[in-house]
Amino acid sequence: MKIVEITGTPQIFGKYKSQVKRRFRCTTGPRKGRQVADPATCSAPINIKKRMDFRATRAKKKGIQGARAGYTKKYNPTSKIAKKLNVGVKKTRRASPVKSKRSSPVKISRKKR
Repeated sequence: MKIVEITGTPQIFGKYKSQVKRRFRCTTGPRKGRQVADPATCSAPINIKKRMDFRATRAKKKGIQGARAGYTKKYNPTSKIAKKLNVGVKKTRRASPVKSKRSSPVKISRKKR
């Protein structure tokens, strides 16, 4: 039996300080899409004050955070290891093949003169 079958959340690998640890990706709840250490966290109530404070901080430091995150993902060895480990997880998680990005057929309308 797999952990996904018990908890309903896919298991992934995430960076924690200087280590790679097992994490879970929230599929439902207020934290949908977020990486968490415990699947119970996905449906836990939100602390509104913390959320608003962090939103304000992120709005002020947006450019700096983006640059730092990009640098970390590119050069930090722990981030690289986590990224490589999750390649296999993504392949197994995708149930259906990716649809091609072809445009829909163009309809030509004929005007009466």
